[in-house]
Amino acid sequence: MPPMNMAPLPDPIALAMFYRLILEIGAAAALATALGYLWLRRHRQAPAESLPPLAERVSWALGALWLLDGLLQMQPLMVTHFIGGFLAPLLDGEPSWLQAIVRVGIDLWSINPIVWNALAAWLQAGIGVALLFSRRPVIRRTALWVSIGWSAMVWLAGEAMGGVFAGGSWLSGSPGSVLLYGLLAGALLWEEGWQDGRLSPYFRWGLAAYFGLAAVLQAWPASGFWGTSLAKFVQSMAEMPQPAVLSAPLYAWAAALTAHPAIWNGAITSVAAALCLLWAVRPHRPVTFWASVATSLAVWYFGQDFGVLGGMGTDPNTGAPLLVGLLAYPALAGLRLRVGASQTTVPTPRMTP
Repeated sequence: MPPMNMAPLPDPIALAMFYRLILEIGAAAALATALGYLWLRRHRQAPAESLPPLAERVSWALGALWLLDGLLQMQPLMVTHFIGGFLAPLLDGEPSWLQAIVRVGIDLWSINPIVWNALAAWLQAGIGVALLFSRRPVIRRTALWVSIGWSAMVWLAGEAMGGVFAGGSWLSGSPGSVLLYGLLAGALLWEEGWQDGRLSPYFRWGLAAYFGLAAVLQAWPASGFWGTSLAKFVQSMAEMPQPAVLSAPLYAWAAALTAHPAIWNGAITSVAAALCLLWAVRPHRPVTFWASVATSLAVWYFGQDFGVLGGMGTDPNTGAPLLVGLLAYPALAGLRLRVGASQTTVPTPRMTP
């Protein structure tokens, strides 16, 4: 879909304009950062405040994800095929009110895809850099609030709420990666909750809700996963440009799904339901944690193909932020995780009055 206010541009011209704008915005951002740093040194601002160690590690992980998303938004296909190849397909099967929201996003992006892609790329990269390298609370918290606002906009207009109303599956990324980004950012704003462990129940029930929703979406008859829909999805994912070592297992799994779709979908639904039940009734058992991590890794590869391959990936999909939350939970809840004959002990957080 070409921009509404200009004739279609040949790819080389569009790409040259895009990368020139990327460099110009980057140079302006670097200059503003340098001036801000000099101003802070000159005015002797209060020393930086550190987050609780666990929250700091999660902040770094979230920052790395946002920085990766910004770099992915700079891929060549984002300028020439983002609307037709990514946004327009979101309209299929969605309710009319959600289609209207997505159409607003498409109309705005169509005004000038070059400018919007460049701004989106640097906004996401800027959030990532701020979370990775800034130790000043005002900058860190501003980046978190901006990430929440941007996540909400992208989730609605750029992900159609993760496809939960249009036959989405946890294998394809429902309920949406930026939703998890926003939830992690919101958790990081509650710094005391990391220190005294009060965030732990929110993580626990959030994980139970995630796997419960995954089971419902996978079992929903209208989605077609009991038939051939899942096999076709995996087949199309395997055909994306990627190394053969990654695509070969996907082709094999697509063949297995084609041969026995109902059995496979029943097994996938049962795993999600079992994980939901475990997080609801046995959240502190090592089996709950390790089964969730192993399943999430498997889904991230066999369902989402890591989300970044093929030139049109905008983020590493839900597998990455889900694993960030999962790996943070043991330290947050003070779990003892047994690995073979050894035992890794995480001190129980001290509860403050």
